[in-house]
Amino acid sequence: MTRVDYDRRLYRAYRAGRNLSADTEPLWMDALARHAGRARPDLIVLDLGAGTGRFSVLLAETFQARVVAVEPSAKMRDDAERRSAHSRVVYRDGTADSIPAADGELDFALLSMVIHHVRDLDGCARELRRVIRRDGLVFIRNTFSGRLDGIRHYEFFPSARAIDEARLPRVERVREAFEARGFSTVALDSEFARGLALIRAAVDREADPIPVREKVDLLVLRRSRDEPLR
Repeated sequence: MTRVDYDRRLYRAYRAGRNLSADTEPLWMDALARHAGRARPDLIVLDLGAGTGRFSVLLAETFQARVVAVEPSAKMRDDAERRSAHSRVVYRDGTADSIPAADGELDFALLSMVIHHVRDLDGCARELRRVIRRDGLVFIRNTFSGRLDGIRHYEFFPSARAIDEARLPRVERVREAFEARGFSTVALDSEFARGLALIRAAVDREADPIPVREKVDLLVLRRSRDEPLR
């Protein structure tokens, strides 16, 4: 897997390229709340691979939680601290296998469009088991190899599908890594569509342009209370 260096150029365009629409934000927060429960000011939530903080602020406001937003890219963190500042969000340097949090400190974690960047899935699962409290949750919001039907941009760039099938992990591999570290699978939801940017070629052909939409999976895992490590 080729490492993506967000500190070179991508940090400049990430916020614009990954913005969520106003109607999509509550859709994803509702999906998390169905499993995580009600908002509480004593919650501590991990946003792992927080990028420019687009979900960090949403998590803080939706769940009234304190959010530990971990991002390895210094320039992405700088953007987040300047433009996604929030009184209950702290941005920290860290990686998927080295999370700056105490054992059992966190109530749940969100990994949004991150898992395909993780080279060591087993190390990530092991570290999340350490920092997530017993019975806590891990939400993995991502697209997965083998589950790419219906993604519209492949109609315009058909060779991109083969590239994505090769670079994205299969959901079975992610579940295997986490289940080996004491997590159990709660759900795999693929009902929540998010709006994408309009594709210029399609817009030119449409009298009334409409947003292009695609499915993004939400894998929900629960840290078992007594499951021994394997």
